[in-house]
Amino acid sequence: MTYDFIINTENVNEFYYRVLTDGIDYTQYMRNPVVLFMHEREFQKKDEKKGTAVIGRCIKLWKKGTDLVATIEFDMDDEFAATIAGKVERGFIRMASMYADVKATTTDPELVLPGQLYETVTKCKLVEISIVDIGGNDGAIRLSRDGNQLKLQKINLENKNDMSLKTIALALALSADSGEDTVLKEVQELKLAKEKSEKKANDLETEIKSIRLSAATTLVDKAIQLGLIPEALKDSQLKSFEGDFDAQKVILSKLIGEKETANGQGGDQSKLKEVILAGKTTTTIGDTEESFDYLQKHNTVKLAKIRDEQPEQYAKLAKDYAAGVRHTNK
Repeated sequence: MTYDFIINTENVNEFYYRVLTDGIDYTQYMRNPVVLFMHEREFQKKDEKKGTAVIGRCIKLWKKGTDLVATIEFDMDDEFAATIAGKVERGFIRMASMYADVKATTTDPELVLPGQLYETVTKCKLVEISIVDIGGNDGAIRLSRDGNQLKLQKINLENKNDMSLKTIALALALSADSGEDTVLKEVQELKLAKEKSEKKANDLETEIKSIRLSAATTLVDKAIQLGLIPEALKDSQLKSFEGDFDAQKVILSKLIGEKETANGQGGDQSKLKEVILAGKTTTTIGDTEESFDYLQKHNTVKLAKIRDEQPEQYAKLAKDYAAGVRHTNK
C-alpha cells in the first residue's frame, strides 16, 4: 500500500522560516529510506503500543515544481504501521514531514518572503521522513545541525531596509553609509532639477512655436499681397507650417522670390502687376477645373489636398495664378 506525501514546500511554514527544495540532499537517505511516526526513533518511544518505530519506507522521492514529494509504502505486517496506514487510507491522516540536518542558511533579503521572520535554509541533508498528525508547512519540518536541535537566526528586517537604502545611496553616487536624510535630500534636489529642466524645455518649445508662427505669418501675408495665395486660404496655409515648417518655408519663400523678381522686370511685368493688383487684365484658360483660381473658389478641399500631397503641383498652380491665369466658364 503506497501513498504520495508532500514533505516540503518553499512556502513560509508556521515556524516562520522556509527550506529551499533544490538544496535538499537525499542521496544518502535513499540508501536507508526509513519512515517514522512523529519523528520518534525506537529509543525515543514513550508508548509501547506504537510497535516498532519504523512504520514504512520511502520508495521514491521526486520534485513537483518547488515541492518535494515522497511515495511511501507502509509495513502492513506491523500492527501499529497498519493502523497508521488505515488512517491514511481513510483520510484521517494526510501529512508527512522531513527531518533535515541543516548545512547552510542565509538572511539574503532576495530570498525572504512575506511573513518570514527567520533565515532561509538553502542547503540541508535529509535524515528521515515521518507521518505526522499536524504539519507545519504542509509538513512539520524538524531541523538539526550536526545532530543537535537547531534554532534558526531571526532576520533583521531593519538590515533589509538598510540594504535598500545603501543601494539607493550608491545609485545616487553617495557614500554607502549615507543616512536617510542625506539620501532624501539628494532625491529632492534631483526632482527639483528635473522639474526645472522640463519647464525650461517647455518654455523653449513655446518660444520656438511663437517665432515660427511669426515667420510663417509674415511669409503667408507676403504671398497673399503678391497674389500667390487667396486670403481665404490663409488659415489652412498657416496650418501647413505646423506639419513641416522648413519645407513650407522653402516652397513659399521660393515662390515669393520668383514673384518679386518677375515684378521687378519692366514691360510685360508691369502689365502683369497691373493684372494681379488691379484685376484689369487676366489670362483665361477656359473651363478647366484644375486651375488655382477655380479650386480656391469652388473646391478649397482639393486645393488643400494638392498643397499637402503634391507641393510641386501646388507651387505651379500658385505660380500660374500669380501670372494672371484665371478660370472662366464658357
